[in-house]
Amino acid sequence: MGKKQVIRQRFILGLLLITGAALFMWGQSFLAGTAEGTASPFAEYSLPQAGERPWEDDYHDVYAPSGSAMPLIPMVGLEDIVFTPPLPPREPVQASRTTLSEEYIQRLMSFDYLVNNIFLVDRYTALFPSDIDTYAFLREDLRIDTSVPGPQVLIFHTHSLERFADSNPIDLMDGVVGLGRKLAELLTGVYGIETMHYTGQFDVVDGRPRRQGAYERMEPVILQILEENPSIQMVIDIHRDGVREGMGPFITYVNGQRTARIMFFNGLSRQNRGGQITAVPWLPNPYQRENLNLSFQLQLASNYLFHGFARRVYLREFRYSLHMTPLSMFVEVGNQYNTLQEGLLAMEPLAEIVAAVVLGGAPVGG
Repeated sequence: MGKKQVIRQRFILGLLLITGAALFMWGQSFLAGTAEGTASPFAEYSLPQAGERPWEDDYHDVYAPSGSAMPLIPMVGLEDIVFTPPLPPREPVQASRTTLSEEYIQRLMSFDYLVNNIFLVDRYTALFPSDIDTYAFLREDLRIDTSVPGPQVLIFHTHSLERFADSNPIDLMDGVVGLGRKLAELLTGVYGIETMHYTGQFDVVDGRPRRQGAYERMEPVILQILEENPSIQMVIDIHRDGVREGMGPFITYVNGQRTARIMFFNGLSRQNRGGQITAVPWLPNPYQRENLNLSFQLQLASNYLFHGFARRVYLREFRYSLHMTPLSMFVEVGNQYNTLQEGLLAMEPLAEIVAAVVLGGAPVGG
């Protein structure tokens, strides 16, 4: 083999090694940028390094039809609407209080019954019997004051880009943001609960989708809204669940219509790693008890009014958007296999469930 041929082979080999390394680095960067698109409720969280905040966003999936262009929309509120009751004011629909049977209360007193019928505890966290005081939760009055001037409920979306199987990927209202607008209209128009709908995008940065860090970007904005609107007594963060491929849609029938099922969600700021239970001190939530109480009452109301509509309350390890006010509600509507119409139809029973708790003052059930 000649000297020139050896040099040529070494040059080609070196070029191939450099190209391979470059492709590997590009692939790692691409996967890091799209990991949120393949996450599932069953994916394990990575533990944060020293001084690093964990990525709370990897629980959820983001869905858009393959190859579709995502909208380049800045992180601003496009339709920050306060829905106010029509004038002249009409008498709002009042939710009634139904007394729970003693037999049912006794069942709710069993921790085993709670974790098998009311709550679904993720394996990476832990629920303790001391977390749930059934009698106290049932007695607690969670009614809001609808007589105060200004909005009483705030709806927003930490993950605004979550859409459905048939959503238009370039129409912001064709996903969870459209669901929020529908729920705001129902709470205001039917139940007389003045509601603000904030449509700012926390999962879009510099016009590009970016789920990582959405909760950190959301927090100061929502805190400012709460400071500027002290009449707000309840916040609702609406999401769409992301599930493993092939699981299919979450479906029930409400009033004969095919409707997406919902799931109330709580973060416990508590980790379980191989049976070792530790707190998550970098993500404190002073309202964890109130969060759990609200989900508990909402779940009981749903089970009574629309049996099978709500999946069990899902409990995970972090805090998400539930630490800014006592009445903080996080709800998943359907998954990526549901249609937009199924999600929109879910807003009517959801509005009735919310009203049953915040207007009726107690869970309904039996």
